[in-house]
Amino acid sequence: MTTPRQVRDWGMDWYRTPDWSLDDQEHFELKLRRARPENRGQYLRIKGLSLESAGLTGAARSLFVRAAVEAGKDPFEKSTAWENLADSVKIDDPALSERLLRRILEVNPTSNFTTGMAEVHLADLLLREETPESLDEARELLDAWDERGEGRFSSALFEAAVARARWSEATGDATGASEWAAHALELAEIESPLANAPGLAVQDLDRDLAEWLTVLARRATA
Repeated sequence: MTTPRQVRDWGMDWYRTPDWSLDDQEHFELKLRRARPENRGQYLRIKGLSLESAGLTGAARSLFVRAAVEAGKDPFEKSTAWENLADSVKIDDPALSERLLRRILEVNPTSNFTTGMAEVHLADLLLREETPESLDEARELLDAWDERGEGRFSSALFEAAVARARWSEATGDATGASEWAAHALELAEIESPLANAPGLAVQDLDRDLAEWLTVLARRATA
């Protein structure tokens, strides 16, 4: 007789399911122990992302921390786990998010095996502080990101454009803010060439962000 768990295992990788009951946790840990040591960090992160998508934020963050520990001295695997955690806590604990992003840039300056967005995400956090020092560093980070040439997909370019618009507005550059906002909106309209490949194009644009960009962009033609 086929059990519900067997159906889930056949239909989806054990480390991608969004289930986290006590039985599911036991099953995951059993599978994890049997996995190759070099793959465990990746499985922890992917499971964490699945749980976070299902709204199980606390459990997801715990797995991201475990993934970073599992990575040991591997700067690439550790950076990826830190990035997942930094993204998860950016609203609840921006100070921790900032520390994690700085660690990534310190141990993995080329951001290998990550999304390559550490500079942009750190700049976004610094822009919220609105101090001369934080604005200067945010600009340096965005310039460094541009120089690394990480902007290969519209989703990444969109995030950078939004950060540029915020920086321009914060520094009193009304024209620059409007132009970057208009550019961000253009990037948001680009569709992903691969429907099943998330991260290539902007998806589910936040309504408040869209309204802010629209108002800002219209100033260029006012």
